[in-house]
Amino acid sequence: MAEPRFVFILSDATGDTASRVVRAALKQFVGEEITVRRHPNVLRKSEVRAVLKEAAETDSLVAHTFAAAPLRAMMQAEAEALGIETLDLLGPLLDSLEGFLHSKPKEVPGLMHRIDEQYFRRIDAVEFAVMHDDGKHLDGLKHADLVLVGLSRTGKTPLSVYLALEGWRVGNVPLVQGQKIPKQVLSLPKDRVVGLAIDSRRLAEIRRSRMAYIAPGAQMSYDDELLVREEVNWCRRLLTKNKIKIVDVTQRAIEETAHLVLSAVGRDAGPGGGPRGSEKRRTRRLA
Repeated sequence: MAEPRFVFILSDATGDTASRVVRAALKQFVGEEITVRRHPNVLRKSEVRAVLKEAAETDSLVAHTFAAAPLRAMMQAEAEALGIETLDLLGPLLDSLEGFLHSKPKEVPGLMHRIDEQYFRRIDAVEFAVMHDDGKHLDGLKHADLVLVGLSRTGKTPLSVYLALEGWRVGNVPLVQGQKIPKQVLSLPKDRVVGLAIDSRRLAEIRRSRMAYIAPGAQMSYDDELLVREEVNWCRRLLTKNKIKIVDVTQRAIEETAHLVLSAVGRDAGPGGGPRGSEKRRTRRLA
């Protein structure tokens, strides 16, 4: 039996960034059994030494995102002395940006997660997305940055929440075959509305899985492939007729779909995500 292998992640903040990068990279190595251990809020040299000592006793790689240069240097020196391979995920990028921007980094841990204006904007956006989910409070859509429209099970709600977490105020409205698009949506500027489309076979599969979960054994037209194809074709015609930009979500990850949606309406994400420039909104401070 193979010895267990580990990737230790050390960070002077939450370690979320390093964890996501490492886990995304590990997805490329199918069949490899790797345990990821995250150590957040590591601020003392003694804490670094304790983790390195543990790593030295196993077949391990140590990845880290330390904002402070002295801690990165100490990590490198201690790891080399112990013969441990390390991966500095933040240092080289900070060095490159320092040369590019001709300024010194603050080297303050946790700036990304600081409670500031961006934080409150995201909270406000999530509240907006929940309040305006699935066609609720249509009159409030005039305050949205984006409105998503599409058939049932095209991923409108999860995409709305994902974009809200980036600071965008997003509402979503379901389209039902034979019914008109609500006037509150059609009255919006075209650069604030996006229609979600999907392959009919894929949509039928998604609906079939949903039905198997909520109503096992039920026989409905909801997931019938022929009827779903007619529904999808009707939806595309409706969106085209109303000059609504269409994004195909078939087999796309939510991150990719979000990028395509923002690109479709000529939007961009500013530093830290979310609206920038004239698109920023004043958000109320929450107690």
